[in-house]
Amino acid sequence: MAYGEGLLKYIIYTPITVVGAISMYIYGGVWSALLNALPHIFSGDFVEVFMQYFVYSALPPTSIGQIISQILIGTVAAGIKWFVAMNLTR
Repeated sequence: MAYGEGLLKYIIYTPITVVGAISMYIYGGVWSALLNALPHIFSGDFVEVFMQYFVYSALPPTSIGQIISQILIGTVAAGIKWFVAMNLTR
């Protein structure tokens, strides 16, 4: 139960701080870019892969919703990564 509680605290409290929000924004941007480019990799359309990756990694967000979703994606991905790492070390 302690690791599950730690996961919830990680996901809830990390984006509240400025440093945590910026870190999760950057980490979420990596995952968002990869998840958007992944379907195009398997279809063989490598120009579209480059465009999707460039749009999601190099260009700034155009709405508050994109910023919030990127922070949420980064927070959940980092929380799950922390949870798995803690459970593998016991």
